[in-house]
Amino acid sequence: MKFNLLIAVGTVAIAASTAVSAQEYKWDMPNTFGRTSSDGVADVLFGELVKEKTGGRIEITHHFDGSLGYRGADILSVVEDGAAPIARHATSYYGGSDPVFLVSTLPFLIKKPADVQTMHEVSLPYIKDAFLAFNQVVVSAGLFPPSGLWSREPITTLADLQGVKLRAFDLNSLETFSASGAAAINMNWGDVIPGLSTGVIDAVVTSADLGASSGLNDYTPNFLEINWAVPMSYVTVNKDVWDALPADLQAAVMEAGEETTARTIARLQTQVADNYTTLRDRGATVSETPGDDLMASLRASADPVIQRWRTASGDRAKVLDEYLAASGN
Repeated sequence: MKFNLLIAVGTVAIAASTAVSAQEYKWDMPNTFGRTSSDGVADVLFGELVKEKTGGRIEITHHFDGSLGYRGADILSVVEDGAAPIARHATSYYGGSDPVFLVSTLPFLIKKPADVQTMHEVSLPYIKDAFLAFNQVVVSAGLFPPSGLWSREPITTLADLQGVKLRAFDLNSLETFSASGAAAINMNWGDVIPGLSTGVIDAVVTSADLGASSGLNDYTPNFLEINWAVPMSYVTVNKDVWDALPADLQAAVMEAGEETTARTIARLQTQVADNYTTLRDRGATVSETPGDDLMASLRASADPVIQRWRTASGDRAKVLDEYLAASGN
């Protein structure tokens, strides 16, 4: 993979920072989303736990809202090449690199709270292998609460969705909403607010959590709960950086990551209700009862999407069968 000047300089800077002392490591950690988003909250917790469990020998500096200049789709290669030693990944951007990255965004698989833990446990070995192919070690997992539909005008029925200029966040959502009549566009998160401001889009598929933390309600004051998916995210460390760490620091980082994962999944139990309260306090309309015709169309449109994902994933599509068996769905 070719390095541009910025990446090459970043790699040198990382090497210099880790060489200052054999016992001190300073890592810059990019995140596409904001500090108060679900992923942002998880990153702050992870950084605190890493500092605590390593006795301050590893210190993480967070860079939220894409402030290092990397778009969501860039982060996979950024860590692979060593331009950043560690990052939080929204794997919904990576379907073109490996379809396995999209397993948690397959539509309507999460039907009950326990399914989130099941999805995490079943898919993690496959996700680890996928990241390893890009020179990265997975140290933690996170999630966003169930994705819903934000819109300028209320959408509750299938008729309401027709022709709406809608931001999708991955191939799965793009194909499903397009098949149900929306004018869907696959768009990076960093382009969403500009897209709403200029009228390029009028609706957004994302969680109530991310919408609340980024002020989506100022542009799209209507949120419809459809429980589309609970997208997982992952923290990875560049494998060369990881292999250079002493074993005790590797163990400490893994321990911090596992604790962050457990606490992030547990937080989901109250997170959705808290998000809805925040949005209603701001004057947004939150609907928890989508029309039957809308949901029937979305589910019907989702079936061929899942089948295409199975075909693209080949033998590794068995992760979905393992999840369905373990969850009982």
